[in-house]
Amino acid sequence: MGLFGGKDSSSSAPAVSSDADFADFAATTVESIANAATSIAASAVTGAADAQATGSPSSPGIFGDGHPWYAFWLRVSPGDFITEYFVIGFLTLMISWHFIGVGMNRKIAKNWVLQHVPLLQREYARVGFQRTLTTADEVKDAVAAGKYVGNEKDLIREESSQSFVHYASGRMNILTTVFDIKLKGRGNPFLWAFEAITAFFLDSIEAPSDTVTITSYSADGADASKTGGHSSKYDGFVWGVVNKKAMAKHREARYDISLTKTVDTNKLPPWLTVMTESAEITELLLTKDLIAAIEKFGPSFQYLLITDQPAEKPATVAEFDKTKKRVMLHLNIDSSKDNSGPLMEYFLRLPDTLVANAHFRPEVLRKVRSMREEERRKLERVEEEKKAEERQASRDEKKKQERDAKLRSLSAEEQKKFLEKEKEKEMKKASKKQVRRV
Repeated sequence: MGLFGGKDSSSSAPAVSSDADFADFAATTVESIANAATSIAASAVTGAADAQATGSPSSPGIFGDGHPWYAFWLRVSPGDFITEYFVIGFLTLMISWHFIGVGMNRKIAKNWVLQHVPLLQREYARVGFQRTLTTADEVKDAVAAGKYVGNEKDLIREESSQSFVHYASGRMNILTTVFDIKLKGRGNPFLWAFEAITAFFLDSIEAPSDTVTITSYSADGADASKTGGHSSKYDGFVWGVVNKKAMAKHREARYDISLTKTVDTNKLPPWLTVMTESAEITELLLTKDLIAAIEKFGPSFQYLLITDQPAEKPATVAEFDKTKKRVMLHLNIDSSKDNSGPLMEYFLRLPDTLVANAHFRPEVLRKVRSMREEERRKLERVEEEKKAEERQASRDEKKKQERDAKLRSLSAEEQKKFLEKEKEKEMKKASKKQVRRV
């Protein structure tokens, strides 16, 4: 509308142009937003496709390395486990060594006993830790063939990886025979190496070796009721044949051997000696068969001992009186040789020789008994001194109790005077002792 109420054409034209510009701006903005959304969606799809193709999640993962939590093989390498390889290898070696070494010890002990089974089954009614008797009619053929009667699992008993025990019983003049087998520490390489090295540098330490100690406990009359009055008694003494290389060690370790004297004889090889209490005992027991059996066995022989005294020095008279007669054979085991048959046979039958012949003249027994009586008197003196000390301690304790009771019954002034008198008496006694010493 014009100034005078008429229509103004110029004012209407710009209004139309402004509306057209707004419409163009709105269309352009909507189009750009749509294009941007389409681009973002396409980028997301492309990224997801790339992630799926590479197998990697878009997130960094719980360990912050872009790998799944379970993919440990992507986080470590074999070089990261060098310490673990060493520990596992060392443990595997030690465990394998232990089982192989223990298995070798079991085999050595079992084979050594099996080697002597034919002889043992001819001499004993029961061999090993089993109930089957070698005298039964149903096993006579097996015994004659030298086969072990019973289960071989009952042949030996394993006390430890180095200690094995075999047992035999049921023979005239013998209660039991025990085989104590001590082998090298093959199951522990460190212990084995330590013993070998220290023995190499120190003469006082013995090198590790495989040994067997066989002990036959004499019946000594205990079987008379079972044998129709047969007497298995013989005179008690200590006598032995000892390897000179091991003589000092055995003399220090065994109380019974320390009671004997060493005697060299031309009958024996230079590496052997006799330990005896009487020459007459040596004349009876040192036979040609024994010498030949020891020489055939060789330097692995340690000692053959007949004794009625304990291995450890008794501390009391009661222990001294509880003596058991026994025959002992100590050998080193050499698995490469099989030459112990004659020596074992002589040893197992030695108790029969003792029962038949070991009855000596009174002069010989008087000498043997005099040494035992002297040892017994030493123990009696020790026991008397100990009893005297106990009696004196009891008297002192009683006096102390009486003194304390008397002191408690006194007043403070009287207690002071009492203690002063005691002190004076002690000083007088001390002065008298000093005068006597001068």
